[in-house]
Amino acid sequence: MFWLLLAGFAGGILAGLLGIGGGIIYVLILPYALEGAGILPEYLAPFTIANSIFGVLFASLSANFLNIRNHDFHPKEALWVGIPGAVFAVFILKTVVTQHWFSVSIFYGVLILFLAYMIISLFIKKEEKKVEISKNRVFKLNFAGIAGGSLAATTGLGGGAAVIPILSTRLHMDIKKARSISLVMIFITAFTLTVFNLFEKPAISHLSWQVGYIYFPTALPVTIGVIIGTPIGSKLGRILSSKTIRILFGIFIFIVMVEKSIQLFRILID
Repeated sequence: MFWLLLAGFAGGILAGLLGIGGGIIYVLILPYALEGAGILPEYLAPFTIANSIFGVLFASLSANFLNIRNHDFHPKEALWVGIPGAVFAVFILKTVVTQHWFSVSIFYGVLILFLAYMIISLFIKKEEKKVEISKNRVFKLNFAGIAGGSLAATTGLGGGAAVIPILSTRLHMDIKKARSISLVMIFITAFTLTVFNLFEKPAISHLSWQVGYIYFPTALPVTIGVIIGTPIGSKLGRILSSKTIRILFGIFIFIVMVEKSIQLFRILID
């Protein structure tokens, strides 16, 4: 319980600070908690993703509320990102994640590849410039949403790890604006995925307080921590510079990539 609360608290801070929904912390802790609750290894991937997304939902909800209150909200661009993100997230959930062949090793492999790409793309140096809304710009916003939604459905990260680098490098957005848009996309996607996860019928359903893929004794402590931590992260996000936020974002992505690489290596040699 304590570690889940702490994970939610840390994830909430990251959600408010970096705009990534906090899933980068949840996917570190949840596999251990779910396995301890009795989830078999072959079902660990979809349960981890679903419960991570549940925490991401409340982290993004809290962060978006604070952004609206602080007039840091860009609804038009956020919808161009968020709607395609939610559609593709559900498509990936139904055709990939809930299939019997989607194993924890595939889950970790996809997660590692995404994170490696995001670290590289995040630090590509490009001249920042203002650009007006155009068909090409809308397409790039849609693409960011598709990438974010696919990442959310397959890894449980929430999608910000894809959206923010795309917006900041392909559309030359300041990372603080990209963070705000990312949080709206994450909320739309996480809400849609959570609804589907609650009504899914997984092969394993013998746990008390389990609804679909959501296991509430794990998900609720994370959510409580999220609600406490997100306002702190949001306040830090307004204080810290864009460069500092970018560096912190890269560090946390690297930490998760290394940890999941170790986990994948252990699975492959067993």
